Amino acid sequence: MVKLFCAIVGVAGSAFEVDIDDAESVSALKKSIKAENSDDPTLKNVAAKNLQLFLAKTEDGAWLKSKDLLRIRKGEIPNEVESRYMNEELEDPTDKICSKFPSTIPDGTIHVLVVVPEQGTSAPLVSDGGVFDRCSDPFFSKFQTVYQVGDWLEFSSLLPLTRRQKLYIRSSYRVIADQALLNPDGNMVKYAVVTGTPGVGKSVFVYYVMWRLIKDKKRVLFITRQPPIYFDGSTIHECKQLPYSGNQQFWSPDLWCLVDSVDPTNVVGMPIERCSVLLASTPRRDCIGEFKKLAPTPDVFYMPLSCVGESI
Repeated sequence: MVKLFCAIVGVAGSAFEVDIDDAESVSALKKSIKAENSDDPTLKNVAAKNLQLFLAKTEDGAWLKSKDLLRIRKGEIPNEVESRYMNEELEDPTDKICSKFPSTIPDGTIHVLVVVPEQGTSAPLVSDGGVFDRCSDPFFSKFQTVYQVGDWLEFSSLLPLTRRQKLYIRSSYRVIADQALLNPDGNMVKYAVVTGTPGVGKSVFVYYVMWRLIKDKKRVLFITRQPPIYFDGSTIHECKQLPYSGNQQFWSPDLWCLVDSVDPTNVVGMPIERCSVLLASTPRRDCIGEFKKLAPTPDVFYMPLSCVGESI
């Protein structure tokens, strides 16, 4: 009989233990976890087979300490740290427990991290060390279906800012986006700042840039929104947990992080030196000053006032 300590990713509370024979399978472990949490609403309507299990250890074999888990839950350690311990998924239901866990495991450690699908949705995707759900937001989930009619983008839902279903593509939007997204050296990150007076249309411009990137199948992370919206080149997700900041496969120059009125140098979990960033902000915001100190030096663009006949 083996005693395993488990913890549910993204759910407050301490770890729980499960006793299971080491000759049992991963499938049996899922059922035991489900049974152990029969009174927990998080797992109430979730089939045991849909749980995703991960060995709670890093690539170099270090197990997650229970004290560190408590510190993560209290916010003393960034949530992203948890993703470092999600490298090996127990995905084969027929694997034996004895083949996955050593005969001796250090005391005071967590052994299994559990990802629970949201009720009524498919299981979250755990990729690149992050946890992603298919986007259910009525506005962002339909970005791939937005189409252009003349100088307008037509949405199926209301834009969060203007409460309209159309976005006018100002000539300045096209010009600034062309230059801001231009990155001749794809191996280097690109930084850009779009600034201007309040109400000039900078936030709406970010939606336009997001549409362009998605249309071109480029990876996008709209990180200002909580949870962040992530487009992986084919599907739009809500990011429940950002990948570990040291994950160079996810955080790379081809990923565009769109930030609106937030200091991108102070976004928890975003390694700004690894990804390309477009920041939209008024000139007076402190975030521009810190961002402009980065290398390579960010390109700065000033959003002009709308001309007669233009509509934001």
